[in-house]
Amino acid sequence: MENEAPLAAPLAGLKVVEISVYAQGPIAGLILANQGAEVTKIEPVGSQDPFRTYAGMYGVQLDQAGADWIFALLNRGKRCIALDVASEAGRPVFHRLIEQADVFVTNLRGPAVERLGADPDTLLGVNPRLVYARGAGFGFAGEIADDPCQDTVGMAYSGFMDAVSTTEEPHYPPGALSDVATGTNLASAIMTGLVKRSLTGRGCVVGTSQVQTMMWLQTFGIGFAANLGQRMARFDLRSAASPLLSVYETADGWISIGAVLDEQWRHVAHTMGLAPLLDDPRFATLTDVITNNAEAVPILAERFRAEPTDHWWQLFRQAGIWVSPVRRYDELPTDPHIVANGYVATFPDGSVAVPVPYEVDGFQGTRSVASAYSADTDEVLAGLGLSDDELIALRTANAIW
Repeated sequence: MENEAPLAAPLAGLKVVEISVYAQGPIAGLILANQGAEVTKIEPVGSQDPFRTYAGMYGVQLDQAGADWIFALLNRGKRCIALDVASEAGRPVFHRLIEQADVFVTNLRGPAVERLGADPDTLLGVNPRLVYARGAGFGFAGEIADDPCQDTVGMAYSGFMDAVSTTEEPHYPPGALSDVATGTNLASAIMTGLVKRSLTGRGCVVGTSQVQTMMWLQTFGIGFAANLGQRMARFDLRSAASPLLSVYETADGWISIGAVLDEQWRHVAHTMGLAPLLDDPRFATLTDVITNNAEAVPILAERFRAEPTDHWWQLFRQAGIWVSPVRRYDELPTDPHIVANGYVATFPDGSVAVPVPYEVDGFQGTRSVASAYSADTDEVLAGLGLSDDELIALRTANAIW
């Protein structure tokens, strides 16, 4: 409706301070900013966030516009300031930010936050109502807790590289999946911490790690190994453990099918014109099909290759069978269903990205841009009550940029 009031951002009024780099910590801050929180990202004086100057990743070469996009992808909607939080002049300013904050987010390792004076004990001493959020690599306890860890390492140690491989040779799926998933989990932990604070009136420390997050994604596989002493079968197109829980090549692409009930197998057989298989004792039930998978897969594969993807997709949809074409990255931004649901968004700077993956009461998130390095320093510090003279003194002391 023309006069309909804009939807309220769920986290409007929430104040967040972030000291984080690369992807994991910034993802958590991004989610909060996307839902309306006022997020202030602190970068070191004279040293930009690494993603502002990245030259390439995952085989993609980045010019300056590409580096700007990567940074914006993780830091849209944040106010960016340059502040030396550990310096004699900068520490009181940092503490004033923390005094007014609801949340502090970091993915720096323990020794680093201690050197900065940004450890949990110190900051909760400054603001007892603070929700202190820690993103880690290996975890918070044990001999390797403070070892350096990033996306590749987290996937390796958690077993994820083994789980997604079709052979005994590990596989690394590109795209910073571990960083993105861990940052998202960290945002969830922050929400829980805020609820706890609303009930107790006291702040708390919340956190997650890459290894913890990637193990969570493998709940079934790790559970099978720990409780039953068995591992899940590796996925193999030629002899899938369940021929009805697999991917098949079609005449012009690929299609994924998911059938886990005997009734679903009967629907699949009739839909594909393979109903006579139901009279064959090898394929009479879904259990039989799974038992005789080496014989079932070639039959299904040959039939799927006879028709294009859309043919099978529409037939299976009409039959109520779980099915989807296998989409490629370059198809997603213009896919009608993706567009209709807002799963890709065009931001004010003209770039396209995947927005935060949920909505609250119809609010799908803000659409904003990223600030340049130190662009908001003076405005943020003036908002703390610092005068022009004080800002000049801080700049002279090299405490701000």
